[in-house]
Amino acid sequence: MANLKVGDVLEDRYRIDAPIARGGMSTVYRCVDLRLGRSVALKVMDREYVNDPIFRQRFRREARSMAQLNHPNLVNVYDFSASGGHVYLVMELITGGTLRELLAERGPMPPHAAIAVMRGVLTGLSAAHSAGMVHRDIKPDNVLINSDHRVKLSDFGLVRAAYAGQSQDNQIVGTVGYLSPEQVEGEEIGPASDVYSAGIVLFELLSGQTPFSGKDDISHAYARLSEVVPAPSSLIDGVPSLVDELVATATAREPEDRFSDAAEFLNALEDVADELHLPRFRVPVPVNSAAHRANAQAPAAPPTDMFTTQIPKVEAEDHTAVIPVAPTPGPETSILPEYNPPAAPDYADVDFAPAAGAAAFPETNLHVEEQSLVPQEEPDIPAVSNRSRLKVTLWSIFVVIIIAAVAVGGWWFGSGRYGEIPQVLGMDEVQAVAMVEEAGFSAQTQPQYDNEVPAGSIIGTEPSFGERLPRGEDVNILVSQGRPEVPDLGEDRSVSAIRTALEDRTLVWVDGPGEYSDAIPEGQVSSTTPSAGTDLDVGSPVQVHLSRGPAPVAIPNVSGMKIDKAIKVLEGAGLVVGTTSEEFDAATPAGEVFGTEPAAAAEVKRGSSVVIKVSNAIEVPDVLGMNEQEATEALAEAGLVVASTSVIPGEAASSADTVVTVRPESGALVDPANPQVTLGLAGEVEVPSVVGRKVSDARKILEEAGLVLVGEADDKDRVFSQTPRARSELSVGGEVTIKAF
Repeated sequence: MANLKVGDVLEDRYRIDAPIARGGMSTVYRCVDLRLGRSVALKVMDREYVNDPIFRQRFRREARSMAQLNHPNLVNVYDFSASGGHVYLVMELITGGTLRELLAERGPMPPHAAIAVMRGVLTGLSAAHSAGMVHRDIKPDNVLINSDHRVKLSDFGLVRAAYAGQSQDNQIVGTVGYLSPEQVEGEEIGPASDVYSAGIVLFELLSGQTPFSGKDDISHAYARLSEVVPAPSSLIDGVPSLVDELVATATAREPEDRFSDAAEFLNALEDVADELHLPRFRVPVPVNSAAHRANAQAPAAPPTDMFTTQIPKVEAEDHTAVIPVAPTPGPETSILPEYNPPAAPDYADVDFAPAAGAAAFPETNLHVEEQSLVPQEEPDIPAVSNRSRLKVTLWSIFVVIIIAAVAVGGWWFGSGRYGEIPQVLGMDEVQAVAMVEEAGFSAQTQPQYDNEVPAGSIIGTEPSFGERLPRGEDVNILVSQGRPEVPDLGEDRSVSAIRTALEDRTLVWVDGPGEYSDAIPEGQVSSTTPSAGTDLDVGSPVQVHLSRGPAPVAIPNVSGMKIDKAIKVLEGAGLVVGTTSEEFDAATPAGEVFGTEPAAAAEVKRGSSVVIKVSNAIEVPDVLGMNEQEATEALAEAGLVVASTSVIPGEAASSADTVVTVRPESGALVDPANPQVTLGLAGEVEVPSVVGRKVSDARKILEEAGLVLVGEADDKDRVFSQTPRARSELSVGGEVTIKAF
């Protein structure tokens, strides 16, 4: 099976126009459905997976799952095929881009924008949950933004029925940064698992990053089992506490502590938006997206028989008629030669409506060309007149001049005085001005912000193209300034100056929470959300934050954080980290911060020095089941020493030196100042089977288990019975009697 190329046609129907994106197991192409004359997206499985039944089943599951759902916030699937050496889905073409591309372009979002994105995600996800499905792979890459700014959820390749367990091979399925704790642990998953992943997406929209990290994918995935998702406000300013609580509830470690499904999450999201009076927001379409680039590379769609073309007029000698063929299954128009009966038929009473049950015809210009009548030649008979030819000629010339003057005057006052405004789209400013002036108008340029037209390009004219206007009148040429930017905050930060700057850019002032500031006087503008220089859509809201003057600094709580992160948080609060003190804390693993000096929440002056307290606790490794020597070595490597060992009565193992208890228990934290542990060894031994072995081998096996062989026999004899029997339990040092021959 060859790789697909631009121009290839699958099943004589889907023509490849341009690749859009490539994933882990498939490539998405922009295509044209030649049968229906529409653009679609083809998700084609890579050829190395075509013969893999697991991946084929995943593709088939995605097609069936999405076909069962019909919702504006979900990507539609039209068809599925597994023939001709290719396996592919035919899907709705999204001409905007992904949420991942939008984040790459614009960075973190203000709360009202993040809420708008999640509103679309959760609306689509709630439809899947209502149908009893769990998506299992919620992430920005699977959230698409169409050209109409609608948010759509896609990629149901990992979907399963609600409350289904993990795969039988116990592999972690999903994207590591967005996995729920139950996905990592291989437990039963339900809608609450998607809620957790959606909460991570909301966290990323607000902060610009995911909450966990690790040296590899496994450590990254397991981080969420021991760490909680931090509040977005601890990483970026301007996030209200209600939004922090929304993220915290969605990303709780235990599923029962989260929202039960997407619908409950969506209701809570709307409550927070109403409580904070967040403005409605239209999600922008990514500009530098793979879909846009594919759209630019795609050739123009070919004409099809679904459209009626313009029929040119013909000479009088060649008469044709444009007549609809009725009824037909589709909206087609045929050109047939005209039939000339002895008397011309009257079409005034003909009904062109299709027969009952047939498809209706599109609106069409129905006409019949009139037949030109050619007069027969008459005999050349000279006219008889009593007037002189000179007078007749002069009088005729005079009449012609009068008629011409009247015609010119009528044309000027009725038509020639007016001109038609030319089309200037796609021209630069100089060309557009020249075109309008050449048409007889006075050209005036007028700058105007526009979401789609690049800066410097022509948006259009006022009045618009094609309208008629007296020559010499003013025509405004609308020159795009591109999308408006949030204005810079210069020296004049007064309310009136910033409000005027926003209005000049079509942006809307929205009161934001006040901010403490050492540099900006109280009552002046300290910052905006989004920040200065950010591109927005025309008419977008901008939160304006007024200064509340200087404020004391409360030491943030950095307990449970790594040292680097704690330093970043403290310095972000305006404090200086002086020294780091290593101390034992029984509740904090080694390397994590468990407090500060002064303590958290204490108010100090900005720039004050803070001491970070870091735990140096030693975690007891799991040595159960090891022999005494192996356990001692493992403990020593962790920095612990074996203070004593003891035999534990009633505890059985395969050998006498097997560790059955450890005190403190495995996983406990020990003070490095007293790094001692006690090992408990098996008090009883599980009797091994020695029947059929040589006596010498049986003796060695029993001695290694801590037992004594009893019985008179030669070392080369074979054991045919033993007492006690195999797998029974015997005290360490006990005797096993054998019989051999």
